[in-house]
Amino acid sequence: MSKIYILLAVILFFGSCETEPRGKPSASGRTSEMVVIMDNNQWEGEPGELVRHTFSAAQPMLPQQEPMFDLRPIKRENFSNLFETHRNILDVVLDETLEDYRVETREDVWSYPQRVVRIYAPNVNELDSVLLTHEERLIELYLENERRRLINSFEMMSNPDVRNKLRDRYEVELKVPEGYFLAKEKENFAWVRRAGVDQDLEMGLLLTILPYTDPDKDFDFDVIWSRRDSITKEHIPGELPDSYMTTYEEDDFPPLKREIDFKGRYAVELRGLWKMHGDFMGGPFVNYTMVDEDNDRLINLDVFVWAPDFDKRDYIRQLEALVYSLEFPEEEEEVHEEEELAATEPGEL
Repeated sequence: MSKIYILLAVILFFGSCETEPRGKPSASGRTSEMVVIMDNNQWEGEPGELVRHTFSAAQPMLPQQEPMFDLRPIKRENFSNLFETHRNILDVVLDETLEDYRVETREDVWSYPQRVVRIYAPNVNELDSVLLTHEERLIELYLENERRRLINSFEMMSNPDVRNKLRDRYEVELKVPEGYFLAKEKENFAWVRRAGVDQDLEMGLLLTILPYTDPDKDFDFDVIWSRRDSITKEHIPGELPDSYMTTYEEDDFPPLKREIDFKGRYAVELRGLWKMHGDFMGGPFVNYTMVDEDNDRLINLDVFVWAPDFDKRDYIRQLEALVYSLEFPEEEEEVHEEEELAATEPGEL
């Protein structure tokens, strides 16, 4: 089989194989943890090094180095029912009888929400080729699963007061859980905040609504960066007089920008580090810019963490999941109407 055909098959498989979660137990495992099925000699050798290099690389834009995922190797003969329900599973099969590599990925095989990826390769070189070619997509599949789990938990711990206020005033639906409150409400701005009671912890989501005027300008890297600094300077003060939130200068830690598919919508993600001008605070942030086309407005969602005594990876991922819970009420109603209409139409045998 040719490499081109293999690549097309892999891409199609990434987006096509899902299972019905009904009746499945809740997925187990810690946040950002991944079970890796490999024999000991492979895990301790070059194949394991390739897997670690891909999935245990440093998470971008955190103040201290933290891995993308916490890997938990399991020997194939020890992979039993105890581990089948884990939320993130990577199965690596090296078989020299294979002619080429193959990638399979499925959702909710033994539990919900779950992501299972199997990589078949005839040798280490082909495994390396798989991981290099599909690294970004493979990582995103597991991150999507982490977000699914978090959004499900948000739904079960819903904060109806904050959710209803955001929906009624700003026409956005965010699955805000208990523990958050509206720290500030303006005409086109809201600060959703969680503050630690007995510990130094600050988690925030900033919603800013702007006119949508020019896509070249509205999605420009420098404009988004400058816009964030303007918003945080105005709305996020520090504890000391004349202190306010800002981002690090370009010569220090310039943010990372990338264009993303945000649930079928074009968006720009800005990921970086913030600091408090005139004070001694800082941490990671992620900024999302997208268009609400039905209402002809630009939506900017910015999340940030301050947790000087803790690792930040999982906190920032909680906030990213909160952003990914975004829905626009008009679109949500249209989807429900389409689902109701489909339910009344005769199905195919």
